[in-house]
Amino acid sequence: MTKTLSSSSARQPRPVHGARPSHSGHPRADRVRGALRRGSDFRRWRSRVGDALEALAVISIVAVVIQFLVGGGSHDLVRGDAGTILVAVGRLTGLVAMDLLLIQLLLSARVPWIDRVYGMDRALKAHRVLGRITVPLVLVHVGAIVLGYAVRDRLGPITGPVIETFRLVTGGDDLLFATVATVLLVAIAVTSVSIARRRLSYEWWHVVHLTAYAAVILSVPHQLSMGSDFTASPWATMYWYFLYVLVAASVLWWRFVLPVARSVRHDVRVSRVVEEGPGVWSVWMRGRDLDALQARAGQYFTWRFLTPRLMLTGHPWSLSSAPDGRGLRITVRDLGDHSRLLSGLRPGTRVLFEGPYGAFTTHARTRRRVLLLAAGIGITPVRALLEELIRERHAVPGEITVVYRVNDESEATLRGELERLVAAGGHELLLLSGPPVQGSWLPPDSRSVSDVTRLQELVPHLSAHEAYLCGPGPWMDLVRPTLLEGGIPASHIHDERFNW
Repeated sequence: MTKTLSSSSARQPRPVHGARPSHSGHPRADRVRGALRRGSDFRRWRSRVGDALEALAVISIVAVVIQFLVGGGSHDLVRGDAGTILVAVGRLTGLVAMDLLLIQLLLSARVPWIDRVYGMDRALKAHRVLGRITVPLVLVHVGAIVLGYAVRDRLGPITGPVIETFRLVTGGDDLLFATVATVLLVAIAVTSVSIARRRLSYEWWHVVHLTAYAAVILSVPHQLSMGSDFTASPWATMYWYFLYVLVAASVLWWRFVLPVARSVRHDVRVSRVVEEGPGVWSVWMRGRDLDALQARAGQYFTWRFLTPRLMLTGHPWSLSSAPDGRGLRITVRDLGDHSRLLSGLRPGTRVLFEGPYGAFTTHARTRRRVLLLAAGIGITPVRALLEELIRERHAVPGEITVVYRVNDESEATLRGELERLVAAGGHELLLLSGPPVQGSWLPPDSRSVSDVTRLQELVPHLSAHEAYLCGPGPWMDLVRPTLLEGGIPASHIHDERFNW
């Protein structure tokens, strides 16, 4: 059933009915129970693996600090003179900074276990947070070393740092390379600030952040030079070589080798482009053995279409249809960059891709009732989730509610498909249209009631739902507190953000 609630009709609450029937005798009940049981098993696996990954990260940092202290660093910090203490601080911060930088690269290497546990958006968020720690540590490392040497050499407080900086930069190729690496890391940090990110296009931001690989490579000769803390003992040398090999192998395999191999094997090509509405297009693609990708509804790929104007950049777009092993579809709105160029793709255009990525799936679902919330073009992965739940018969009729928020009904992308899906599955679609309201994610309402009250009127037994939401970041920032206040635990609220 579909209900369209405009700004005026949204003022009238939906009648609250009694509890929906349990459908315990429904032929789909066993399939639903099986899906929920698998979701429970997956949650336990994700919790165990997540704890293990976080423990390993902490252990790696602790190991670096212990190696430094046992190797004589504790003596320098406690009993050394001012210059020795400053140099020791510089050495320690450099070690910790490199360890954190390698963890960052591992988080962005698209390792499947990390993706399945956290989702790529949360992994990249952790990557950004660590970056805000790493770059200051690198600057402290450089500053403490320079000041420490200046104090040791009894140089002046103003000319000393300048002289020592010149000596360090010109002291050998490894130090020159390390200086360039530091400059690159600072550039990455600057472009990661929110204001800078808004001014940079996705393509340029991506190019700048690829230099993180160059920064690590350029710093290696300095780190492994004779007499450094990285090679102070056989254990230290083995530890750092292991980390370098692990990270390098992960990046090479998951970011380069495997995507190229999959693109060649599956030979994905554009089959047709369909205009879904003003400034919105669906790109349908075909390929070989697509079921081997094991893609799930709600996931996304990074797509690179081999045309002169699109081949140099890859863009992350979600699947807008549940994968069926025969074809893939994305639906894209004209939001600038290269999205509008997709309308001109010709059948037969070859596609390179990375993925599938993302944890915005029903894999961890453990509740029968499902609430799907979307705004704008965020409807694309939500539509795929709805299709998968219905096709796989993982929901009993009447247990899925789709809430679709748009400013105007004409902006309701894929509305016809949504209506056919809910009608076929016996579920409900609520189309909420109306202009944006400051501080609210719902359409205007003349009543002085909260968003949570209005949502509880629209969706009976709100607290018993598994919720999935996708849309603009500010919109999701308003929806999530509403769901929490409505009684849905955080562990049963799923979202994935594609902010770069």
